[in-house]
Amino acid sequence: MVENFFYDITRPNVVASEAVTASGIYSSPEQEKVMSVKADDGNTYDVVAWDYDNQLPYKLKEKVEKNSVMSQDKFFNVLTCYGRGLEYMDMATLGEKVQKPSKDADVRKFFMRNNVKRFFAEQITDLKYYFFCVCVVILNRERKKIVRVVHKDACHVRFQKADETGRIKNIFFADWKDNNNPEHVEVTPLLDEYDPLGDLLARTDKEKDALGQFKKAPMSHTRFAIVCRMPTVGCQYYPIPYWSATLRDGWYDIYGLLTAAKKAKIKNGQNIRYHVEINTEFWENRARAKGISMGTPEFQAMKDEFITKLRDYLGGSENSDKMVWSEFQALMDGKERHNIKINVVDTSKAGNEYNDDVAEASNVLAYSDNVHPNLAGATPGKSQMNNSGSDKRELFTMKQALETMPHDMMMTVHNTIIYFNEWQEKVFPDVPIILLTTLDKNTDAKEVSTNNEGNNGNSSSNN
Repeated sequence: MVENFFYDITRPNVVASEAVTASGIYSSPEQEKVMSVKADDGNTYDVVAWDYDNQLPYKLKEKVEKNSVMSQDKFFNVLTCYGRGLEYMDMATLGEKVQKPSKDADVRKFFMRNNVKRFFAEQITDLKYYFFCVCVVILNRERKKIVRVVHKDACHVRFQKADETGRIKNIFFADWKDNNNPEHVEVTPLLDEYDPLGDLLARTDKEKDALGQFKKAPMSHTRFAIVCRMPTVGCQYYPIPYWSATLRDGWYDIYGLLTAAKKAKIKNGQNIRYHVEINTEFWENRARAKGISMGTPEFQAMKDEFITKLRDYLGGSENSDKMVWSEFQALMDGKERHNIKINVVDTSKAGNEYNDDVAEASNVLAYSDNVHPNLAGATPGKSQMNNSGSDKRELFTMKQALETMPHDMMMTVHNTIIYFNEWQEKVFPDVPIILLTTLDKNTDAKEVSTNNEGNNGNSSSNN
């Protein structure tokens, strides 16, 4: 049941891993959720379900889509992690003040034919949602070069149950949405997560494995999967993203309840626009003038007809500029007695009493995604938390600095490609970030290399 993930991550009668060893590292609750799946290659495999009903990634996606704060926070995280986009930099410029993308013909052709910029954005998106991303590298017929790299949506990926040594041999790609027995299930061998390059070199017989851990694969194998994941505690198949805590501690539900209550209050307040007071003597005089007896069906019909005409006269946009008049008389004490009195209901502040609570819930949701509300605009209002430009600049710089770890995790794929294709003397992967500057620098932003051996990159305006 998905409730075990959203509300109570700890299940009874489950023994945690006693030691971090190759054979015991996967002794987790996920071992109990195994499906028997027939893949397109005709073989049947034990596949680990993603949560008990195998529907968790789709439910997480739907949860985010239903919350405007979380949706924008995810998008903001993707944008800040993307920086200026991935580049294969010229190795000759490593360590120089200005590092430039490689102009090597083979490298540029690979970069363009595989649309690496988009591939990088897709990998980031999955990493921010699910804390892992998956791709498939495709070799040429001779298995000497990687010629294609394809992103695989993490929500459609499932892992094979680990063998006795703790290794996951294959991944399975299919549309599992509301269907745990899809017609087509693509199976792809998974490279070792800690050493995908060494595994791939051994499988293709380009380099012998000194430890004997990796073995040569049949020549028919030209597709291999690589998984890049953010380290998390305890879950070895499918990570539990840190941001998902807000789905279990109640703040996601609080935000939903507050927005529903505010919407209902505004809607109900707008429905009641006028309050009409009618003196009982008005009906008596009107009935007497029409020759109708009180309490008869004709009397009730007369009242209904008058109220209907009054409602039609007051309601609707076409009646917004009409004038309404009514008679009244003054009593002996000087007080007024109205036959009909029309009061306008003030709905201008309907639901405003929830503003502070909505702002609090928005801030907590933004905090769960490691997004400062002043950067993503999660806090409503004109004057709340409007920091100075210097504060915003520092917040943005800190946010981009925190993307170093996700970058390093995703560079596993690109380093594998570069070294397998023997480009290591030509290029290195890098993600230049945007560093905001002050106006006295004659530019409002500059590009900075994230490579540890590189200095500040080329300055550029961010107009």
